[in-house]
Amino acid sequence: MTMFGDMMKNMHSQQAEMQSTLKKIKVAVSKNGIAIEANAAREILNISIDKDLMEDKEQLEDMLIFAINDITQAIQQQEAVASQDMMSKVLPGGLAGLGDMFSK
Repeated sequence: MTMFGDMMKNMHSQQAEMQSTLKKIKVAVSKNGIAIEANAAREILNISIDKDLMEDKEQLEDMLIFAINDITQAIQQQEAVASQDMMSKVLPGGLAGLGDMFSK
């Protein structure tokens, strides 16, 4: 196999490893009667809504927006940490900080 082919194979392997790692990282937010659980692979695992919110559709919609934005931000933070960890394993010592360029 060519050097390029080896690099591509290695990259696909690392990508699969990263996805597996992200699926194991659990993220949760709970705010204003709404709780959302997800993983760092951007999969929503569970949503719980306080029954009192069910009576006011507009309030429920607003609270869902806030909770979804919060979980999205929490997922991005966990994804960045996992990405930096992986980059530090792949890149030689002083170059690990380059991973920051791609996680923002």
